[in-house]
Formats: sequence, structure tokens, C-alpha cells
Amino acid sequence: MDTLLKLTFSLFLLLSGYSAAGPTAFAQSSASGVVFEDLNENGTRDKDEPGIEGVMVSNQKDVVLTDRDGRYSLPVTNQTLLFVTKPASYRFHLNELNLPQFYYIHQPEGSPVLNFHGLEPTGPLPNSVDFGLIPSEKKETFTVITYGDPQPRNDTELSYYRDKIVNELAVTDSDFVMVLGDIMYDDLSLYDRYNSLMSKLNQPVFNVYGNHDINFDADGNEFGRETFKRHYGPSFYSFEEGDVHFLVLDNIDYLGYNEEGDSQYKGGISPQQMTWIRNNLNHADKDKRIVLAAHIPLHTPGLEDVDVVNTENRKKLFEILDPFDDVIFLAGHMHTNFHSFLGQDFGRTNANPVHQIITSAASGSWWGGPKDENGIPVSTQRDGAPNGYHVIEFSGADYIEYYKPAGKDSSYQMRIESPEPEIRLRDDNTELLVNVFNGSEKSEVRYKINRSDWITMDRLDLAVSPFFKSLLEQNPGTFASWIQPVRTTHIWRADLTGHLTVGTHRITVRTEDQFGHIYTGIKVIEVKE
Repeated sequence: MDTLLKLTFSLFLLLSGYSAAGPTAFAQSSASGVVFEDLNENGTRDKDEPGIEGVMVSNQKDVVLTDRDGRYSLPVTNQTLLFVTKPASYRFHLNELNLPQFYYIHQPEGSPVLNFHGLEPTGPLPNSVDFGLIPSEKKETFTVITYGDPQPRNDTELSYYRDKIVNELAVTDSDFVMVLGDIMYDDLSLYDRYNSLMSKLNQPVFNVYGNHDINFDADGNEFGRETFKRHYGPSFYSFEEGDVHFLVLDNIDYLGYNEEGDSQYKGGISPQQMTWIRNNLNHADKDKRIVLAAHIPLHTPGLEDVDVVNTENRKKLFEILDPFDDVIFLAGHMHTNFHSFLGQDFGRTNANPVHQIITSAASGSWWGGPKDENGIPVSTQRDGAPNGYHVIEFSGADYIEYYKPAGKDSSYQMRIESPEPEIRLRDDNTELLVNVFNGSEKSEVRYKINRSDWITMDRLDLAVSPFFKSLLEQNPGTFASWIQPVRTTHIWRADLTGHLTVGTHRITVRTEDQFGHIYTGIKVIEVKE
């Protein structure tokens, strides 16, 4: 055999997955398949089910569009997740737990040995990695329920979550639910029971990766998501609903253990994921609204220099988002509620700011506090807001958003935290402090005493909830020892000095948010000599 022929034959063997020591069955360099219409909804392509043209398929870096027959081809490594971006005129196939099935995991060697089980070896790629999508009318309007941090430490706290959150969501209409990370509190063995509970919502559930969903013994990012991956697939992906393009992001940068043996992380988006975001949005309609969902905020007021509560490379993300005028960023992590409008001062180059909504923690203050009449901790958040969830209603690319406290009427949107029900006239300085749980810089808050004219209140930049401070002091041992009140952006103030006389008074507070929702709170106080 001459030299050229030998080289050619050796190259053929290498590309075919053979070596001198024998076959290396998993040395596959590309995957191909078809995105098809799953007409009978069985998850498998049958001979009469056509391919779909122009659908995005990705390997978590590259993004390609299917051809006229629905075919695609992508490079793969030995740790690749392939997934499809659902167009708005289709819906996902759901498994028995109502988890969307839109991905294929290629990890021939499986996961390393970990405290919590990861992936079994997936073996060689099939000849065709196909994705079925179910034809559906594009929704002109749809509703999303979203919140973060269920974060049960054990089965008892998972029961609290069932009774306070899941039971309420089971009778609440929406098109899907997004849980914004920290699904667990380090004990990843609870995923199975959590998934079983969430399946009874009878709607798709999208789960975001959080810093308490890490395989900590992996000691780094490479295998830090193995248990999450086994249950939910990729930690970043996209889909479309109506006129909205959703990107679920992973902004947890796990740094492993420090010298003291403590696990470390920070907020950041990996270079590979940033490339995927760019490639994905290159194929997105510029007229669509972009909704990003992650765990850690892009920016946390008052804590700008703390890397565990901010996304360090948000400016690079904003550069990619520049062509899109309408952007929402959803996150959890903080166990508080707040809204931010991140414009050019925060690195946003587009003239329209990103509306950042930091959603309520389902666990509130980590399932802490005195127990209510149902035996569940009140779980008031550190900003004084009750735990609950957020509802976003989309109509075309437009949206309205509101907050629903768990177990309370939807009209319960504020607490008049000061003054106390009984005060003395001789008090030199009497403040009216109102905690508007879902308030923002675009909210207007006014008050009146008895039948006086309305008076505008001032929003404090950052202030502590007197109610939560008192709750901590009066219920020692019911909260974790490290929990303290945090400064929040949704407390309004007015000075009542000189506005009160001896007697009984009715204080009425009225708030209107950016969407025109109007809520009222009333407190009757007595003023004594």
C-alpha cells in the first residue's frame, strides 16, 4: 500500500471511530436529524409526519435552521445537549410529569460518581436525532406564572410548598409556569417528589438552574449540573409563545471549594452561552418581545459590588440585546421583590431600558417565622412582602404584570407599617410608612387622612421594613439565625407631623402601578394626649 493510500485509509478509520487498539464507538463528531410535526402526539416520528422548515436547533453554542424537509446537522462533543426552539405555532410534547421534551442528551460516558445521581451513559448517537413538535394555533394572548426559590431543605418544607403554593397554583389559570432557580436547597434527592407535585398543575413547567441546584461535590462547572440535567435537560435554551421569544439562561458560575472548604459561586454567563445567545437572537424576529429568565439578578440595588447577587458580564449581554427594543429580565435569588429599569446607566445601549423583575421567593424567608393557622410558617420575605408569585399576561408583544401573595386575596398589595395603631400626640415625628409589595419607581402612591385631599408620598431609595424587623424580634428562634431585614426599594414615606389631632383617624393609601392597576389600603389609628 503506497504512502498516500495509507494516509487516506488511516484518516477513514479515525473518522469512523476506530483506532489501533480497536473501535472507539463514541468518537462521533456530528449529529443530524429531523424536526417534525408530531401529529399523533406520541413523541416518535411516523412515516406520514412531515418535517418543519426554518426551526432553530442548537448544540448549546451553534444554532442552525432546519431545511425544507426539517433536517439539520450540528457538531457534537462527548458532552452535548441538542435542543429545538419551539416556534409559536407549535407546542411541546410533555412527559408524564408535564416537563417539556425538547432536547436530547449526548453524554456517552455518563456522569462521574456524585453524591446525587447524574446521567447514565447515553451510548452512541442514533442515526437520526429527531424532535417532534405538536401543531397548535399561535396564541395571541397567554399567561405565565413565575416565581423563584421553592428551596425546601427537607420533606417537611416540601410539604409546606405543596400546601401553600402548589395547591393554589393548581386552581389558577395560566399557560405555563416558570420556576426561577433554587428549586432545591442543596438536597437534590427531593427533585423527584417536587416534580411529582408540580405535575398536578396540568401545564408545562420550566425550571431554571440556581445556585442551590448545584452538584457541589463536582467542584466546578463541568459536572456541576448533572442532577439538574438528568431531570430537566439543558440549563439554557429558548422557545417562542405568541409574539414573545423566551430565553432561559444559566448565570451561575460555580467556582468549587475555597481553602476553608466552603463552596463558592458568582453571577455570570459563560462565554459559550454568550455565543449561543448571540447565535440564537440572530434568528429571532426583531419585533418580538424578548423575555430572559435566570436565577441571579442582572443588578441588585445597594449591592452593586457583591458578585453573588449581580451578573458580572451584563454589559456584554446588553450589547447582544441592542437590536431588541422590548426586553424583560426575570430572576429570583434575593427572597425579596423589586423592579428595576436598566437603561444606559447600566450598560444598556438601546434607548429602551430592560425591565428587570425580581420575583418573590416561594419559600419567602426560607420557610421561616411563626406558623399560621394551617401549621405553615408565615415565611414573610426579608423586605416585608408576603411570599407568593407573579403573573404576567401577554397580548401580542405587550404585557401587564401583577403580584399575588400566596393564600391572600389578590387585592392585598400593601401594608401600612407606620404609624402604630395607637400613638401619642406629643410624639415629635410621626411617619407614615407604606410597604407596596410590588411597587416600583413607576408607581404612584398617595394618602389621605379622613376626608382630606390626596397627598403624594415619597419613595425611599432603600429602606428596611419595620414590620419584618418587629416580626424577627417578636419571634426568636422561628427564623434562621442569619436572617436579617434587607433594604428594599418599595417603601413610601410621608411626614404626619402636624396633620393629626387627638381622636380616631382613618388613613387611606392608594397606589397605581405602571400598568394602571389601582390598589387601596386602610388603617384606623387612635391619637391620644
